Amino acid sequence: MALPEAAATVAAAGLMMLAAPALAQAKPYAVDAAIAARNAHDFTRAIALLEQEDRAHPGDADTLRLLGTSYAYAGRYADAIRTLEHARTLAPRDQDIALALARAYLWSGDLRRARTTADAIAATDAGNAELPALTESIDRARAGDPSDARRPTVGLTQSISSVAISGRTRTWYETIATVAAPVAHSAALSSEVDRESRAGTVDTYLQLRADRRFGRAGSAYLAISGTPNADFRERWGARTGGEWNVATPLTLTLDLRYADYGVTDIVVVEPGAQIRTRDDRYSLAAKSINLFGKDGAHQSGWSVRGEAAPGHWARFFLGGATYPDTEAGITRRVRSAFAGALIPLTERLGLRLTYEHENRARSYTRDSGIVGLSLRL
Repeated sequence: MALPEAAATVAAAGLMMLAAPALAQAKPYAVDAAIAARNAHDFTRAIALLEQEDRAHPGDADTLRLLGTSYAYAGRYADAIRTLEHARTLAPRDQDIALALARAYLWSGDLRRARTTADAIAATDAGNAELPALTESIDRARAGDPSDARRPTVGLTQSISSVAISGRTRTWYETIATVAAPVAHSAALSSEVDRESRAGTVDTYLQLRADRRFGRAGSAYLAISGTPNADFRERWGARTGGEWNVATPLTLTLDLRYADYGVTDIVVVEPGAQIRTRDDRYSLAAKSINLFGKDGAHQSGWSVRGEAAPGHWARFFLGGATYPDTEAGITRRVRSAFAGALIPLTERLGLRLTYEHENRARSYTRDSGIVGLSLRL
């Protein structure tokens, strides 16, 4: 769930550092000092130095790019956009300026102009090395991904399930509320309250999660959770993991989970991989799911998920899995399939629609319709 991408901070900084030597020949003190201040996250000093340089040498597109991105890092998005738009008029073919402007739009919550600017870059420089990370960030923002919370974001998800148990059909309800907010230039905190009602039996699951991005290298997260007076959810648990971009098309993932159900506890290990096209319109991800029970017994499974964004008005996903899962301390084999879409309704409001089918061995079959909304504040 917010918004822009922390990964973009390091990536854009890298572009600045590459440009620094040429700039330093003409303006050694101001530019070098500003870059040093930015590397130390002292954006106030960097801005002051670059504003001084802009007054001394007006109309320099590189100085304006550095100044505009410094404004963006400081959260001054209106100033960033104004400055970078001016820089782009001075150097319309400079893709570094265009990338910086697209990120400023993204971080401000203006996803429409972020996407339009990204499309313009793709039209003239489809192989740009920074473009996949940018388009991925835009898609994450449209989905309300809490790991990209550059602005506070709230989300609400409601599911209604038709459940067949021993020849009888029942209706279950699940409501999830989430809040995410940035706590640093590359980190975000999010909280979740998940209330699930199963024909009168209610569990309320609480989670607090921290996400940290490391530029284009990847990201990591840590979450703790608990369910007061749990009936079918775990009493408490912890999760951690992350993703590492090995090469432009390939990302490796790893997720670890511990859950205590009172009568038993489990450890789940999920290594995986994802392949994306260079323009980020299509991706395929797969995971190996390994559950270790209290007695050391090992059960395994897998999941696969594909995504496609043939246009820019929606992103579609489809997948399936078979894996061991634990409820109320009992582990059973689950087979599931799902399909859905992420649809941006406005620049700040996103819609997620999902259908899921789940068959739990020797237990129940569930068909769920899920509607989710995410709002960037």
